[in-house]
Amino acid sequence: MNLLERESVAENPSTPIEILEVLATDIEGFVRRGVAYNPNTPAEILQLLATDKNEKVREGVADNPSTPVETLKLLASDADWLARNHVANNPNTPAEALTLLATDTDKWVRNHVANNPNTPVEILQLLATDKNEKVRCGVTFNPSTPVEILQLLATDKNEKVRCGVIFNPSTPVEILQLLATDKNKGVRIGVAYNPNTPAEILQLLATDADLYVRDGVAVNPNTPSETLKLLASDTDEWVRKNVADNPSTPAEILKLLASDTEELVRKCVAINPSTPAETLKLLASDTEELVRNRVANNPNTPAETLKLLATDKNKNAL
Repeated sequence: MNLLERESVAENPSTPIEILEVLATDIEGFVRRGVAYNPNTPAEILQLLATDKNEKVREGVADNPSTPVETLKLLASDADWLARNHVANNPNTPAEALTLLATDTDKWVRNHVANNPNTPVEILQLLATDKNEKVRCGVTFNPSTPVEILQLLATDKNEKVRCGVIFNPSTPVEILQLLATDKNKGVRIGVAYNPNTPAEILQLLATDADLYVRDGVAVNPNTPSETLKLLASDTDEWVRKNVADNPSTPAEILKLLASDTEELVRKCVAINPSTPAETLKLLASDTEELVRNRVANNPNTPAETLKLLATDKNKNAL
C-alpha cells in the first residue's frame, strides 16, 4: 500500500486490530497519527503511541475517546500545547489531570479545562477568576458549574462572559432577571433569545429600546400571547416579521398581521405552520406574488385555495 492508502486504513474504524498493530509502527507519522485517532485502537497501542516522537501522533492519542486514564495523565504534561489541549477537552480526562492543566500557560488549554464537565468545583472556582475572559467564558458553558459561580460570573466585567451565563442550563431565573436589565444590549439580546427565559422576563424585554432585543422576544417560543400581540404592532417591520414567523403566535394575531403593510410580514404569515385556513385563503389573493407563493407552499392551505392558486396568472405563484 502507498502512504495515502495506509493512512486511510489506519483511520478506518473498521480496520482489524492486528492491522492497527502493524500500522502503529509505520515509518510515516501520518499513518501512526491515523492509528492514534482511531476509536477502535486498543489501549496498549495508544499507550505506546503516547510517547511517539511525532507531536501530531501524540495529539491523536490525547484526542481519542478510547485513551485510558493513565495515558491521559501522562499526556497532560506533554511539551506540545495541542496535545495538552486535547487532553483538557477529552471527556475521559480525570480530575487529577484537569487540576494540573488548570494552571497551564496556554489560555486555550485552560479554556477546555473550564469546559470539561469532569473538572472539580474548586477548579471551576479558580478558573472563574482567570485573567483571560475566554477561560471565564469556558466556565459559564460548563454544565457542571454550580449556581454560586454563575452568580459571580453574571457580574463579570466582560459582556461575553455574562452572555455565557445566560445559556447555562443551571442558570436560575433570578440571574436571568438580573441580566435582562444589563447595560449591554448584547447581554439583553441573549436573554431575549434564550428558550429558557420565563414569560415575565420576556414581557419586560418586549418594551426594550433596542430593536434586536425585541426581535429576540418576538422569535422566542416561550413568549406569551399578550406579549406577541404587543409586538405585532411594533414600529419596526422586522419585529413584526418575527412575530409572524413564530409558530407560537396565536391565530388571531396572525390574522391581524396578514393585513400588514409590509410584504415581508405577510410572507411570514403565509408560510407559518400555525396560520389557519381562513387567513391563508385571504393571503391567496394578495397583490404580491411571493406572498401567494408562500401560501401555495403551506401544508395547511386547503384544497380549494390550492386550486385557485393553480390557475394563478403569474407562473411564479406556485
